[in-house]
Amino acid sequence: MRLALQHIDMRGGYLEAVAWETEIIDQDTGKKVGTIYHETKPAKRHISLFGGTYKGDFISANECTAFAKGVEAVLNHMVAAEEEQLTSEEAA
Repeated sequence: MRLALQHIDMRGGYLEAVAWETEIIDQDTGKKVGTIYHETKPAKRHISLFGGTYKGDFISANECTAFAKGVEAVLNHMVAAEEEQLTSEEAA
């Protein structure tokens, strides 16, 4: 699993919108696995992954990315551990 996040620079004065949403895509499957809901006033980002199983509120894009990459790392580790266990059971 490799999550691709799109961030919008919320510092520009050219944005009139109060809020907007971007998708989070799993690059391995091409499927949408979550969203980032951006607010301009106050400046916040709400992230939701896998139907709200993993969610958080952040101010900076870096915090939001770190959260998503942490979820990605944990899920990849869990899948690898499960595959390793299945392989060792088949060998026994």
